[in-house]
Amino acid sequence: MVLDQLSQQREQNWQSLWNRGLVSLYIILYFLDGVTRYKHIVSALLFITAIVYLYKYKAEFFVTLKNNITLATLIFVASVVYGIVISFDVHYSIGKAGNAVFEKVIAIALSIAVVLHKESAKDIARTFIYALIVAILPLAVADAWQYLEEYKNGHLPLTTFNHKYKSDAVIFMMPALLFLWKSKHKLVFTALALILGLIIIGTMQRGTWLAIALTSCLWAIINREWKLPLLAVVIFSLFVAVGHQKSPEHFTKFFSKLQQTDSSNRYGNGTQGSALDLIKENPIKGYGYGDEIFYRVYNDRVDDYPQWIARVSIGPHNLTLAAWFAGGIFGLAALWYLLISVGKACVSGYKRTDDVIKAAWLTLGLILAGDFFVRGAFETVNISNLGVLLGFALALRAKQKQL
Repeated sequence: MVLDQLSQQREQNWQSLWNRGLVSLYIILYFLDGVTRYKHIVSALLFITAIVYLYKYKAEFFVTLKNNITLATLIFVASVVYGIVISFDVHYSIGKAGNAVFEKVIAIALSIAVVLHKESAKDIARTFIYALIVAILPLAVADAWQYLEEYKNGHLPLTTFNHKYKSDAVIFMMPALLFLWKSKHKLVFTALALILGLIIIGTMQRGTWLAIALTSCLWAIINREWKLPLLAVVIFSLFVAVGHQKSPEHFTKFFSKLQQTDSSNRYGNGTQGSALDLIKENPIKGYGYGDEIFYRVYNDRVDDYPQWIARVSIGPHNLTLAAWFAGGIFGLAALWYLLISVGKACVSGYKRTDDVIKAAWLTLGLILAGDFFVRGAFETVNISNLGVLLGFALALRAKQKQL
């Protein structure tokens, strides 16, 4: 009897390690470029594990899906299907939605929720936070390697915009890293914060900087923490002052980014203004799902709008406008209903829990606010980023219902 219990406990421990390790590996690889083969392998293992668990525990799992996040997700999926139906290039829209929404948002979110549904709330929270923290290291190695290759080709750091694609990653990682400041691992936090800070500066994207600054300030207000923000401002000010003093010509693009108020001519007749012009022509119905749909409509109509600044489309540079263009009023309402539903779950989860679970809900909320609310006002944020957030929100929400 005792041997059977020990054997069963050992099996459960290995199973838990597999579950949390697999999800963590997915998060770590998600933010890296050039490792597509490994991403596909991990994704396949995640899907297979989820299917096996779904077959074994489907009755108890589907009960956990009875919440507002699931309803909002279903409405969002319906709006994407609607965007496919009205598209003038249905084949393209199906392919785009299949990869960006049905695979990387819906399938990943459900897989994460299924794979983690037997884990404790604390283990789910730790998996989310620590996976994002660990992901800083491979991102830093990849970033350093890219700088080295650019230096070999005569490009100094902070003189190009080649690192901006790391914006999503740093917006996800910073709120998780802040968790370490409240722990006993302040030395680890300091080292990783300096590394991540350099990566953030190197993105050369003001939308990213603003998203991180605002969410960090929100974290400081919630936690009544003033020492860390003050220290960050002092270090950043010293960096700017020394850079301007030593080599102002080297930091020309960096300083211009700090001073600009309308890069890429976003407003007026720029990217967002021109997108709004097209939306006004068809505000209810929309045009169809996918970036390429916007580009083709824009480029076909550019001659009808001589006041537009960009003569070739570079996108709407706004998440709300992109959703409105693609799915009309339905697409716009569905996106924001989903974002607000996840946001409300984060607030509720934060209020009703404590310790690392509370920190996980706060991290989820800050990432949502930074990536989709703040950066989404200046960029067409990758909708696939919702997959990880939805997966952990569903997993934590299910545990909250069990309390």
